[in-house]
Amino acid sequence: MRYLRADERCLICSLRQAENLLKKTINSPEKRWVIFREIFRIMSEMKWGLKPLEVNGEIHRFIMEYVKVEDPFKEEKERSNEMALKVVEMFKAEILNSADPVYSAAKLAASGNLIDLGIPGWKVEDIFEKLHEAYERPFDREDYEKFREALENASTLFYVADNAGEIVFDKFFMEVLKQQNPSLEIIVAVRGRPIINDATIEDAKQIGLDEVALVIDSGVEEPGVILDKATNEFRKAFFESDLVVSKGQGNFEGLYEEERSNLFFLLTAKCDFVAEILKVPVSGKVFVSSESL
Repeated sequence: MRYLRADERCLICSLRQAENLLKKTINSPEKRWVIFREIFRIMSEMKWGLKPLEVNGEIHRFIMEYVKVEDPFKEEKERSNEMALKVVEMFKAEILNSADPVYSAAKLAASGNLIDLGIPGWKVEDIFEKLHEAYERPFDREDYEKFREALENASTLFYVADNAGEIVFDKFFMEVLKQQNPSLEIIVAVRGRPIINDATIEDAKQIGLDEVALVIDSGVEEPGVILDKATNEFRKAFFESDLVVSKGQGNFEGLYEEERSNLFFLLTAKCDFVAEILKVPVSGKVFVSSESL
């Protein structure tokens, strides 16, 4: 059995994310100092063997005990969704008229993970240019033909979503999949509660994701999914669906060790830790079967 365990790079990354969250939510430098000191204590007591998203999740939950806003990134997520809805319209004709719309839509979904669509002041045209540049690059690693074969024989697809904003591109990908397989039934899982910019049911409904799929709550409070912490509904969908697409790095970290057929990871490797596991460069796009890892 393969294992994915956080190393020192993941601790450093978690500290950076904690710094960003504290700066956003706590005005007092003294209070941030006190909270950060406690974060160091919590980290010092962590045992070896945690997944990266478990490290992040534990620190995030601790910080949120001091934050009075349930969803600190709510405005950024809403703005990300709004911007992505405009951007995806600029891609539709190109993708639908491409030689293989499924492949093209998958590339767009993976590329959307690279761009921070919530940055204030960006114009749709600026984002389109940057996203198109990422989209034009091929997958650095792929098992696409295996996915196409699985899609043709599938009646149910379980899609594990990642961030707000990029779920707009996921929705478009699902629409293209249903064009290729009109009888395909899709279930989409989002986060159990707000954590960073991860998509929740509220974010999914904002873009009409519930119009193309059944949207469920994973029940997980980490920035990714771990089956042991997921709801029975999530686990049932994961094991009983004909085809599973796990989107994004956090979900990859949580589901990497799971063994089941027709499980595919669609993501951009955002750090050297994950890039090394996937054997791709940082910022490399991946659409790979779990069976080939």
